[in-house]
Amino acid sequence: MNDSKLNDLKNKKVKFIVCEILYDEIKEKLPSGWDVIKYEKRLHEKSDSLRETLQKEIDISQDYDVIILGYALCGKSVEGLVSPNTYLIIPKCDDCIAILLGSVEEYKKQFSKEPGTYYLTRGYIGETDNPIIGGFAEIRDKYDEATWKWIIKEMLKNYKRLAYINTGNYESEKWRKLAMEEAIKLDLVFEEIEGTNNYFEKLLNSDWDDDFLILEPGSKIKLEMFMNYGC
Repeated sequence: MNDSKLNDLKNKKVKFIVCEILYDEIKEKLPSGWDVIKYEKRLHEKSDSLRETLQKEIDISQDYDVIILGYALCGKSVEGLVSPNTYLIIPKCDDCIAILLGSVEEYKKQFSKEPGTYYLTRGYIGETDNPIIGGFAEIRDKYDEATWKWIIKEMLKNYKRLAYINTGNYESEKWRKLAMEEAIKLDLVFEEIEGTNNYFEKLLNSDWDDDFLILEPGSKIKLEMFMNYGC
């Protein structure tokens, strides 16, 4: 896309469709002219469900000039999404963790350091005392205690580290403590990692450089668009 067209889009009517985890980081910084809709993080549990939800929201937002997705590839959940009449913009990264850390490069660095890492922020922790296994509470009653403990052990067998990402967007002491307590419960090494707002600032300031996909109307999001860019 040429620079003149990109600059033109920056002054148009924008719809921002965002995951509540990322929304929690930027809700105080959103441009006043953007219309925003956020979706619960639990939709990530099923890629097809998230994809269907996002496509429906895109379809009813065709009177906007630009639709921005506050998501990453997210387990291929955005693959196949298309905006028939409106430009579609999305961060070019595999995982939202790259956005929270500020860049794909920093995500790669952390991945190389310890691939078996579970990341938490205030948005991931939410209102639960068990942010990692809390999402499986609905199936807890189906198993006896011994079987449940085995399931949890199997779920986490490849994880060694729990990292709390401190983005500086809110008072972190409470959330750091909760993340540390979770690491102790699950026998994981705890580490606090400094995040940055680099990715967020580019997104919110319409500085959509090579870290973003800019799709023209009618163009589908394809998996290969993310290749050789993420982890």
